[in-house]
Amino acid sequence: RLATAPDPAPPLGLAAMTIPLDNPPSRAKVDLGRKLFFDRRLSFNRTLSCAMCHIPEQGFTQNEMRTPVGIEGRFVKRNAPSLYNVGYRQRLFHDGREFSLENQPWQPLLAENEMANPSVGFVIETLRDAADYRGLFEAAFGRGPGIETIGQALASYERSLVSAGSAFDRWYFGRDDQALGEDARRGFALFTGVGCARCHTVATDHALFSDGAFHDT
Repeated sequence: RLATAPDPAPPLGLAAMTIPLDNPPSRAKVDLGRKLFFDRRLSFNRTLSCAMCHIPEQGFTQNEMRTPVGIEGRFVKRNAPSLYNVGYRQRLFHDGREFSLENQPWQPLLAENEMANPSVGFVIETLRDAADYRGLFEAAFGRGPGIETIGQALASYERSLVSAGSAFDRWYFGRDDQALGEDARRGFALFTGVGCARCHTVATDHALFSDGAFHDT
């Protein structure tokens, strides 16, 4: 079950986010999720973190290589999707095989060509044994690290990665005529006029520039 996010005024250009009822946001969860996201100990040989494929400086994706490199130099099949506004997505991964942001992290954590942990229990034990995590899960969730709380912490951090208030947002949704240059305005007229916006949709009050569907092009 989902509930509308408690913030009644989402950032300019975005709609209110839906959040699972069993994982309401909190600062403790977001901070814990961020710590996990950048922690190389979450890979089997302690060399790879989530942030090494979803690189913050590159829009939480990987721009320098065709596909990211996983553990021990193993290439992955597809590039890492950007995590900006990932909390709005109905389906996750390029093939849409997952719909829960709480469940999604376990696939790269266990994939043999990504972080290659041998089991869920191995990850949990790693965090239970780490002195710098003591008390953090308890403060965020009232219980220690587990398959559910690890996923919830990472999901909470990823939902905080929003991109809004751009020049386009200020011009189109904020009605600021000075926010966007004339060349960009002509480009948007072309974008909508030739049909790009049929799939890269723009609503009246928000835009993710995607309809979230799958298209055979």
